[in-house]
Formats: sequence, structure tokens, C-alpha cells
Amino acid sequence: MSRSGVRSLRAGLVGLAAFAAVTAAASAASAHHSFAMFDKDHPVELQGTVKSWEFTNPHSWLVLMVMKNGRPTEINIEGASVLTLVRQGFGLNTFVPGEKINLVISPLKNGSPGGAFVKATKADGTVLTESPTPN
Repeated sequence: MSRSGVRSLRAGLVGLAAFAAVTAAASAASAHHSFAMFDKDHPVELQGTVKSWEFTNPHSWLVLMVMKNGRPTEINIEGASVLTLVRQGFGLNTFVPGEKINLVISPLKNGSPGGAFVKATKADGTVLTESPTPN
């Protein structure tokens, strides 16, 4: 194969690799949802017991058990990414099962039990918040 043929082949492979990288990045970006499903204008205060804390990406999850109409109800609260939370002082053991906390969330707009994390106050008075715009 001539030198120009080798250059053309290399250029084609580089172009193909660049296309694949851009396509993968676009796919990941489109898979990431917004927080538009949450009602940030009407925060809700909850008191309950931590069932679980998932310090994971792309979003963390806090499961809280609250009493609603005299019955225990599981509330799933979505939080920011691990990197965002670490910057705010959160960690793997920020919330432990059985711990009582007061929580402020932006509730789901559809009325389902759940919401986006805004602020938590622990029994010892520690207040935890995350960035104003979770990523």
C-alpha cells in the first residue's frame, strides 16, 4: 500500500473513532434526565426514619419511612451525584438505617411519594444541603 493510502486509512480510522466518541457522549447526555419532574416552588417538610442511603452515581437515593395517614410510607428521595455531594460534605455513612431525620424535599409534581433532596437536619442538629441545582 502506498504512503498516501496508509495516510487515508489512518485518517479514516481517526475520523471513525472521533465519530464513535461523539456519539457515545451524546447518548450519555440524552440519558441524563432533568429535575423538571420536581416541584421546587412548593417544598415539603418530612420527619421520618432512614431506611437506606445509596451514595451512587448518577444520582444518590435516600429512602425514608414516614407516617402518612397513620401508615408507614416509603418515600424515595433523589439527590445529586457523588461528586456534588462530596463537595458539600456528604459521604457513604451520612445517613444510617434507623436514624431519625427531618427532611425538606421538592415533591414529585405528579403527587407520588417521592421528591428531590433539598435539606436534612439530623438529631444532633447537623444541617446538610446540596447544591441548588443537582446534576
